[in-house]
Amino acid sequence: MTIGPDMNLTSVLDDIDILREHLQMPELPYLDFSAQRARSQALARWPLFAELAAEPRR
Repeated sequence: MTIGPDMNLTSVLDDIDILREHLQMPELPYLDFSAQRARSQALARWPLFAELAAEPRR
Protein backbone atom coordinates (compact mmCIF):
# COMPACT_ATOMS: atom_id res chain seq x y z
CA MET A 1 0.00 0.00 0.00
CA THR A 2 1.41 3.33 -1.02
CA ILE A 3 0.44 6.39 0.97
CA GLY A 4 -0.73 9.07 -1.44
CA PRO A 5 -0.84 12.83 -0.93
CA ASP A 6 -4.40 12.68 0.44
CA MET A 7 -3.58 9.89 2.89
CA ASN A 8 -1.44 9.68 6.00
CA LEU A 9 -0.22 6.80 8.11
CA THR A 10 -3.01 7.30 10.64
CA SER A 11 -5.72 6.96 8.01
CA VAL A 12 -4.05 3.84 6.60
CA LEU A 13 -3.91 2.25 10.04
CA ASP A 14 -7.54 3.26 10.67
CA ASP A 15 -8.49 1.50 7.42
CA ILE A 16 -6.68 -1.63 8.58
CA ASP A 17 -8.46 -1.49 11.94
CA ILE A 18 -11.82 -1.14 10.16
CA LEU A 19 -10.99 -4.17 7.99
CA ARG A 20 -9.97 -6.21 11.04
CA GLU A 21 -13.23 -5.32 12.75
CA HIS A 22 -15.30 -6.09 9.64
CA LEU A 23 -13.63 -9.49 9.22
CA GLN A 24 -13.86 -10.11 12.97
CA MET A 25 -10.14 -10.87 12.98
CA PRO A 26 -8.55 -8.48 15.51
CA GLU A 27 -5.29 -10.47 15.44
CA LEU A 28 -4.89 -10.06 11.66
CA PRO A 29 -1.28 -8.89 11.17
CA TYR A 30 -0.48 -5.89 9.00
CA LEU A 31 2.77 -5.78 7.06
CA ASP A 32 3.75 -2.62 5.22
CA PHE A 33 5.48 -4.10 2.19
CA SER A 34 6.45 -0.71 0.81
CA ALA A 35 8.31 0.10 4.06
CA GLN A 36 10.06 -3.28 3.95
CA ARG A 37 11.09 -2.68 0.32
CA ALA A 38 12.35 0.83 1.14
CA ARG A 39 14.40 -0.58 4.04
CA SER A 40 15.93 -3.26 1.80
CA GLN A 41 16.80 -0.67 -0.83
CA ALA A 42 18.37 1.62 1.76
CA LEU A 43 20.47 -1.23 3.17
CA ALA A 44 21.64 -2.10 -0.34
CA ARG A 45 22.41 1.55 -1.15
CA TRP A 46 24.28 2.31 2.09
CA PRO A 47 26.52 -0.57 3.24
CA LEU A 48 27.24 1.08 6.58
CA PHE A 49 23.55 0.93 7.45
CA ALA A 50 23.55 -2.76 6.52
CA GLU A 51 26.49 -3.37 8.85
CA LEU A 52 24.84 -1.47 11.68
CA ALA A 53 21.56 -3.33 11.15
CA ALA A 54 23.40 -6.67 11.31
CA GLU A 55 25.11 -5.91 14.64
CA PRO A 56 23.36 -7.16 17.76
CA ARG A 57 21.86 -4.39 19.87
CA ARG A 58 23.29 -3.76 23.28
